[in-house]
Amino acid sequence: MPMLVLLLLLCSGNINPVFAQTGPVTGQVLTPDQQPFPGVTVRIKGSSAGATTNQEGRFSLLNVATDAVLVFSAIGHLPLEKNVNGAKTVNVQLQSSNKQLDEVVSVGYGNARKRDLTGAITSINQEAIEKRQPVNLIDALQSQAAGVLVMNDAGEPGAEGSIRIRGFSTFSTAGNNPLYVIDGVLSESAGNINPSDIQSIEILKDAASAAIYGSRSANGVIIITTKRGVEGKPTFDARYSSVLGKLAHKLRQSNADEVRLFRKLQNPGGTGVDVDSLNPGFNADNDYQDIITQTAVRQQVDLSMSGAAKNANYYSSIQYLDDKGIVVNSWAKTIKSRVNTEFSLSDKVKFGNRFQFAYQKKNNINEGNTLNQTFQRPTNYYVWLPDGTLAGYLGGRRNPLANALYETNITQSYGGNAFTFMEAKLSKDLSFNTNFNVDLAAPHNITFSSKLVSAANPTSSSGSEGFDLNIGWQYQAYFNYHKVIRKDHDFTAMAGFSAEKYKGNSFDIGGTDYVSELVYYANAYGQLLNSKTTTKGFVHSMASFFGRIGYSYKSRYILGATLRHDGSSRFGKSNIWGDFPSVSGAWRFSDEKFMGFARRYLSDAKLRVSYGINGNERIGDYDAMQRLTFGNNFYNGISGAVPTSDFGNKDLSWESTRDADIGLDLSLFHDHVTVATDYYVKTTKNLLYARPLPVETGYNNARINLGSIQNKGFEFAVNVLAVKKRDFQWNTIFNITFERGTIKQLYNGEQFIAGDKWLVREGGNLGDFYGFHYKGIYQYDQSNAYNDNWEQLTPTFDENKKFTGEYTIGGQKYLGTVHRMYGNGNLLKGGDVIYDNPTKDSVIDDADRRVIGNAQPKFYAGWINNLTYKNFTLSFTFNVQWGGAIYNNAAAALNNYTTSNIIPQPYVIYHAWRNQGDVTDVPRVDKSTAWNHRISTRYLEDASFIRLSYVKLMYAFNPKMLHRVKVKGAGLYIYGSNLITWTNYSWYDPEFSSANALQLGQDNGRYPRRRELGLGVNINL
Repeated sequence: MPMLVLLLLLCSGNINPVFAQTGPVTGQVLTPDQQPFPGVTVRIKGSSAGATTNQEGRFSLLNVATDAVLVFSAIGHLPLEKNVNGAKTVNVQLQSSNKQLDEVVSVGYGNARKRDLTGAITSINQEAIEKRQPVNLIDALQSQAAGVLVMNDAGEPGAEGSIRIRGFSTFSTAGNNPLYVIDGVLSESAGNINPSDIQSIEILKDAASAAIYGSRSANGVIIITTKRGVEGKPTFDARYSSVLGKLAHKLRQSNADEVRLFRKLQNPGGTGVDVDSLNPGFNADNDYQDIITQTAVRQQVDLSMSGAAKNANYYSSIQYLDDKGIVVNSWAKTIKSRVNTEFSLSDKVKFGNRFQFAYQKKNNINEGNTLNQTFQRPTNYYVWLPDGTLAGYLGGRRNPLANALYETNITQSYGGNAFTFMEAKLSKDLSFNTNFNVDLAAPHNITFSSKLVSAANPTSSSGSEGFDLNIGWQYQAYFNYHKVIRKDHDFTAMAGFSAEKYKGNSFDIGGTDYVSELVYYANAYGQLLNSKTTTKGFVHSMASFFGRIGYSYKSRYILGATLRHDGSSRFGKSNIWGDFPSVSGAWRFSDEKFMGFARRYLSDAKLRVSYGINGNERIGDYDAMQRLTFGNNFYNGISGAVPTSDFGNKDLSWESTRDADIGLDLSLFHDHVTVATDYYVKTTKNLLYARPLPVETGYNNARINLGSIQNKGFEFAVNVLAVKKRDFQWNTIFNITFERGTIKQLYNGEQFIAGDKWLVREGGNLGDFYGFHYKGIYQYDQSNAYNDNWEQLTPTFDENKKFTGEYTIGGQKYLGTVHRMYGNGNLLKGGDVIYDNPTKDSVIDDADRRVIGNAQPKFYAGWINNLTYKNFTLSFTFNVQWGGAIYNNAAAALNNYTTSNIIPQPYVIYHAWRNQGDVTDVPRVDKSTAWNHRISTRYLEDASFIRLSYVKLMYAFNPKMLHRVKVKGAGLYIYGSNLITWTNYSWYDPEFSSANALQLGQDNGRYPRRRELGLGVNINL
């Protein structure tokens, strides 16, 4: 009966309806600096209905209740809820979120909110990348993250650098690079990625986050997500920049007068000039650095188009880079292109493609024949002949300009990949993803050396040509499950399978005596070189099973675990498979009741712990097998087959890295200050190492599992929104890392010397330099005198400077036995080097070598600042490395008197010991002895530096003004890189890559860095 009465009242209209009225709602979303914000998700709270803002930041929703609440969200910004209250137009402004707790990040085969992360992950968004003018990923990442040491080899066109995540974890040269995951595709390189295409980067640093990638994640994982189109009208973006570069640091080299002075030192009875004093060939005064360097010019054009409709989105781009280096005839031309598409076939099925293509053509400069010759060749040698043509070899020294111009090393590289994926929503809680990728790389290299630069007698032209074709495929399939029970219990799970295979073939041919020096190809060879004509091939495959589970209670107590089961063709049959697990947990203690007292200033606080095992299988494809080689060995003109110089090891097994991490994340003062700290211990066992074998075996090396190394480190990062006003905002980011890599165990405990100057021993550090301690120079012949404890005595002289035959020590007359020091069997005399004598005997030999320094920095840091005033934005970055040593091998080679026709540095010429009694730190000039040029602390220099790495000042034009000319956005900017460097290092630059963990910190003379300054413009249509 009551229900009937209620129904009659409703029909008669005597009471209002219980459902609110609905209607359309439109609006615009603005960024913190009042610019239109495209790509913002606008959702009706409690409903699945929503929209995405277009390029003008506008959105439109239908059937919105008058009392509805709209939820606005975007990556890197605080979510915002806005009551409609019957309004037809809703305009909002989003605010940046330093903490970004609700931001979704990639974690490997899935996504997660930042607030639920249990691992050490650093996120870098598109905005942070665009604050500088990156040419490659190295530029984009440098100084951006704690625990990530980025060494930039900027200078040579096409050069990149190296990325080390939490130090070196293996002895393998290639195995210390991180794994790259680009839109789901696993890769060992990211050289073909265009930084302008990047939407976000996640760096997985600890085992808990990286172990899902198993055998290739021991050195961390870098996940790169490229851009997508956003809903609205198609958008066309154009960017152009022109950057000029000069030699950042010019070195002092000996001039012609100093060359003649050195010749007098070599031959005290001579004049210091050649017999033919009027010969212009020996009386020039060249500045070789000025001769072989030029103003570098880099032109860069980036074009992109993107857009989206309800069921599809697309993004496409192309980049052209023309880079002319600071050394003449060094250049690189690069084209990179990308097409991303996504289609929603229904509410439950999405399909997409990613296509990428890259082409590069560059000429590499031979650093030894060109750059090092710049200093080693006497400056009084002529560069040009009287007829204006370039000179070649003279006095055993190359003409650096001739080598730069007439030595060709051109590489053309073609690369690309095609990636297809499908995502299916099988139920409310379960989804399925599958994808397939094909990679192709085809480099082609041509080298040519003209007769002019030939060192042969008689001279001859020579060259080579090489072709490579490498192709690979990857397949991945995985399920993701997400279930929330009673709002507080959040369960996630993922399980999947992957398989991949790579195959490569190469063909190389070499020859001499070209018929024409205008034709560099093999058909111009006068003589084919059998020893340089070879073919090679390789095949490598992997298969993997992987899974992850997670649980979160109110995002307060969070647990996670992963497991990956990898199989690789690179290991012996008994060791094909390896397992790589991890566990992790996090406690958001800021949500606890007892933390109520801190909520006025503590927005969020989370403690993280993790432990896991990662792996490494980056070794030769056939190191576990005994191999034969063909074609390089001949007997009586007949080619034969012989065993390779590397001995196969069928028992070769996986290298594994155990990583324990504890971290703390804090957000203070309403997210104006965020702090992240981590302490980790990373231990690698069963190291993969190419161990030298005794020559009696007939083999050079065998790949073995050698021992273990350990990295310990502490990371600290802070992000501060220092000032936030209507017209001015200042955001500053600082990170610092302390880390140290040590050697815990070696094969049978045997220490060895890597290269000629690094000691590898249990308990030692990676990068320990091994040599003699350089104490000075014997002032007199009689200064070679020691007491019974091998403390140096001081000879006494009369008023006529004649030796009295007596010695003193500590100011007291010495009456004991006088001992002498010998080197290489010779009695040392005035002008010879004094090396430390820790063995306290009469001979300086290898027993007196000690660890004399270490190449690892004590810490490295980055300081990034972003300042915005109205339409101006200023961004600058300082890069710091402190401590550690560099062995300046370039200077050591230059100052070695035993090498013919090399002129040392001016300091050496002026300060070389000449006469009895000279007080100096430079040995006498004597070509007959190598004693004074041993590996020692003489050339060990401080590697510390502070660099103003990047500066960018940009002006954004007012959108209202641009709208009149149908332009959505435009900006002008000034850009600079490597503007100032504070360092005591004496050679070109203290920052350079070292690929080999056992041979760190040696500068052999590298392509110099540039100091750059340029202009650019961005236009959005």
